[in-house]
Order: sequence, then structure tokens, then C-alpha cells
Amino acid sequence: MRSHRDKTAVVGRTGGLACAAALFVPLLAPAETHAEVRPLAVALEYSAVSDCPDVSDFKGIVHGRLGYDPFHEAAPRRVLVEIASRAPAFEGRIEWRDAEGNWAGDRTFPSRSADCGELARAMAFALALQIQLSASATAPPAPSAAEPAEPSGTAQVQAPPPSPPPPAPLPSEQRNLPAPSLVAESPTRPRPLLAVGAGALVGFGVASSVVPFGRVFGSIAWPHWSLEMAAEVGLPTTERRAEDRAGFSQQELLVAVAGCGALARWSACLLAKCGALRIAGKDVEEPASPWGPLFETGLRLAVMQPLGSRVYVAARAEGLLLVTRWRVTLDDTPVWTSSRFAETIGLDVGVRFP
Repeated sequence: MRSHRDKTAVVGRTGGLACAAALFVPLLAPAETHAEVRPLAVALEYSAVSDCPDVSDFKGIVHGRLGYDPFHEAAPRRVLVEIASRAPAFEGRIEWRDAEGNWAGDRTFPSRSADCGELARAMAFALALQIQLSASATAPPAPSAAEPAEPSGTAQVQAPPPSPPPPAPLPSEQRNLPAPSLVAESPTRPRPLLAVGAGALVGFGVASSVVPFGRVFGSIAWPHWSLEMAAEVGLPTTERRAEDRAGFSQQELLVAVAGCGALARWSACLLAKCGALRIAGKDVEEPASPWGPLFETGLRLAVMQPLGSRVYVAARAEGLLLVTRWRVTLDDTPVWTSSRFAETIGLDVGVRFP
């Protein structure tokens, strides 16, 4: 007399831990209990800025995750993947649409660094998991099978064969299946990015002649706005009279604060500068070296170009209103009066820290 151990296949229902079940159940369940999962096909619309992976790279990540290519232009379900620049980082979005083109769910992916490739990989893994879960949800349940134990004696009772699984839906029937459900997620607040750098600029109208400046700065930035503080030092310039070579020199020392709004690589800023102006007589009998206050306010327009994930360059132009004005006299004769308006153009190089 021989006895056989009954074999049973248990088919459960996925609940709130669907993601965990999708990852670990295939490793623990016996091979013969798996339901037949038909590959799910979707049509992909991919849009990304120039610094991000292209559509073939994105498809390759999803293909490698699933083990098959799920993207077909004629598929009834559509998924829209978009990665936009939100200086100084990026923001991604995945949107599902059903066969009729109606919205079926979406999710946003705020980037926490300036590496678009990292964001694209995270979005590709999330999309692959959603396709895998949707395909499992539409697969027919696996049948339960049992082998009867052999009874004692010569008589043998054979259990009826298991019922065949229900037929898989035809491609034409898949159009009526529900679209994958995505819960709209509130985007987490991204961490600010810090940056430090240095630059050079040229000022017109801030002194009696064109003045070169050097500057250092630090900033803290969110996706759509930033705050910057900087120190600027102008090179000394000298003006002399032709007849006796008497003259004066002047130099500006400034601290600047700018609040900026950003759209992609462009930014516009409100700024204020305050500091001191030093004027010293040259080749005069009684030279004076007064220090006076300076206050300037105005607007800045800048455009940024990344040079990798951390380094960037930015070109900028400023229009300034000189709130405080100065007049220089030699022998009681006015030789220079500061202008009411001034302009600067410059170039910065910065390094960002996530």
C-alpha cells in the first residue's frame, strides 16, 4: 500500500500590500501554482528635456525590469511620461489614459538632485511595477489541483480531473478591461539646493568710467525660486585733468541680496546692493579720502547652463537705480557727478550641493 501526500495550490487575493506581494510571492510559491499572466501592452508617449535619457533608454530600463517589451503603439491603454526642468533640479510625471482617452490616474516624481538620469530610472522602475501589477490583476486565477490518496484493498478510486482554467481574454476583449488605477500622490516637498561660486562683471554708469568687478556668492534654491547673497568689489579707477594731472580715484565695496523666480533655465530677480564708496585725491595739495554710503536697487535677468550634475555657468544682466549719488570736486570745481542709472553684465560659475 502506498500513500501520496496531497498537494494543494492556494490562490489568494492581493490587498493593501500589493507591491510587496508582487515582489516576494513569485519567489515563495511553487511553480505549478502560478497563474498564467499575459503580458500587458501599453502605448508610450515620452517627453523629456535635453539633459535626460532619451525614449529608447527609458524603454530599455522598463524592458529589463519586466523581461519583455510592453510598448506597442496600437495598444488601447496609453501612458504619458514627462520630465521637465525645474531649475536647479527636475520634476517627473506619469499619467495613465484608458482606451477612450480618459484620465485614469497620475503620479508626480519630484527630483531631489540635479541628476535627471536618476529620476528617469526611478520613474521607469515605478512604471514597470505598475504594468506588472496591472497584468497580474487581469490574469485568470490558477486552478487548485489535488491527487487522491490510494485506498486500501484492490479497488482504486480516481478523482475527477481538475477543471480547465477559464480562457484568457482575446485582444479584442482587453479593450473593456479597467485601466490601471493610480492614486494621485501629493508631491513631497523637495529639499533646497545650496550653491557657491564666483564671477566677474563690468559696470557702466556706477563710476566715472567703466569699472570691472569681482564677486563671490552663495545661494539656496527651490524648484521655482531662490535667494542669493553676494559680496562685490570694484577695481579702483582714476580720473585726471589734462592740464595739471590732478585727479581722484574711486572704488566701490558692496553687499548684494537677490530674490529670484525661476522658469527652466531662466530667472528674474529683484536685488538690492548696499556698501561704501571710497574717493581719494591724486596729486592735489590737500587730498581727501572720504568714505560714503552707497545704496542701489534694480532688476536682474539671468540664464543658466549646466555643465554636468553639479557645475553650472550663468550669464546675467542688471539694471540699477542709484539711490545715493555723489559729486567730486577739484579746487571747488565739480569734475564728476554720479549717474542716476547704471547697468552691469557678467558671468558666474557655481557649484551646487544637493
